[in-house]
Amino acid sequence: MRANAICRPHISGRKYIRAAFIGAAALAWLMLWDGCSYSRSFPSGFVRFASQLDAWENRSEGFCLVLVSSSDRAQGFLEWNSQGIYGRIVQAQKNGNTVAITLGDGGMNGLQLSISLKRKSIIAEYLPKDKSALQPFRIEAWGVSSEEGMRVLGATFAEKLPNEGALSLRLQYVSAQDAARGRILDEILRRGMSPYNMAELRLAQQKEAALAVQNRAPPPQEYEEIEYPVFISDQYLSIATQHYLFDGGAHGAASTTFDIIDRVEGKRLSAQDIFAGDWKAELKPLLAAELMRQSAFWGNSGQEADLKALGLFESELDPSDDIFVCAGGVGFQYDRYQIAPWYMGEFIIVLPWNELTPYLNPAFKIPQ
Repeated sequence: MRANAICRPHISGRKYIRAAFIGAAALAWLMLWDGCSYSRSFPSGFVRFASQLDAWENRSEGFCLVLVSSSDRAQGFLEWNSQGIYGRIVQAQKNGNTVAITLGDGGMNGLQLSISLKRKSIIAEYLPKDKSALQPFRIEAWGVSSEEGMRVLGATFAEKLPNEGALSLRLQYVSAQDAARGRILDEILRRGMSPYNMAELRLAQQKEAALAVQNRAPPPQEYEEIEYPVFISDQYLSIATQHYLFDGGAHGAASTTFDIIDRVEGKRLSAQDIFAGDWKAELKPLLAAELMRQSAFWGNSGQEADLKALGLFESELDPSDDIFVCAGGVGFQYDRYQIAPWYMGEFIIVLPWNELTPYLNPAFKIPQ
C-alpha cells in the first residue's frame, strides 16, 4: 500500500453531467471504433500514476473495506455494520504499517479509523467521538479473494492551450487483468470503451470545450473522472464514478454515480432488478429514520426529531436514483444541494437487508 497525502473530498452537484457524458460517449464510440484498433496505452501527453486496490472483510462483524490508494489520493468505502458506521473514504494517511482513514458523507462525515497492516490481514480500530467507549473497538479482517485480478488504471494530463488557457485532466478507470473480465467492465462501465479509448475521448471533449472560449480570458479547464469500487464480492461489484468539471466560477460542477454489476450474469443491474412493488413510497420513512440516526454523529442530541430542523430541505426523503449494493444493504447517494445546503455535503444512506426484504425483487439474490 502506498502512502497517501491528505485527500480532499469530491464536490457533488448536478445530475445533468452524467446524461451529457453518456450521450457524448455514445456518439464518440462510433467515431473512435470505426476501423480503430483497441488501444492498450494512454494517449500521448498523459502521465500514468500508480494506484493500488485492496479489499478486506470480516463477515461475522459485517465489516468490509475497499481502499484505492495512490500517492496523493484515496477512495473507497467502509462498512462496519456491528458498529453502525459506513461511508466513503475521503482521506487516508499512511505512517509505517498504520493507515488513518477518514470517512465522508453526511452524518458519517469526519469519522476516523485506524488500520494496522499485517501480512495477510488488517486490524481496524474505532473510538466513538461521544466517548461512549473507553477503549477502541477492534476487529481483524482478511483479504477479499474476489478482488484478485482487478486493477485501477490512472493518468493525468496538463497542457497550455493556444488561446492561453490551461487544461488539466485526471482520469482513473477500473479494469481487470483477465481480458474477458476486462471487456465486461469496458462494456458496462464505459459503454464499450477501454480506459485508453475513454481517455482519448475525454481529452478531445475537454480540449474542444476549452478552445471554444471567445472574446474573454479563458478560465482553467479542469476535468476529473474517477472510478473506484465500493463493494466487491463473487456475485456483485459496485463501482462509483466521480465526475468533476471546473470551467470558471466559484466552484466546479460535480456528481457521483454508481454501477451495480452482476459478475455472474455479466450485466448491469437497475433498481427494478433489485426492488419490486411500490418500494419508493415504502422506503421514504426508512430513509428518514436512518438519516436521523446518522445525525447523532454530527451532534444531534435527539431533541431534533425532524429532518428540516436538522437543516435539510424537506421532512422526508425520496429514494435516490443513484444506488449501490454493499454487504450490509443498499446505499442511496445524494449529491450536494440535492437534499441539503452545499455546506452539509453529500449523503450516503444505507438501508440494511433485513429492512429491505419485503421490497426486494424475488429474483434478486442478497450478497452472501
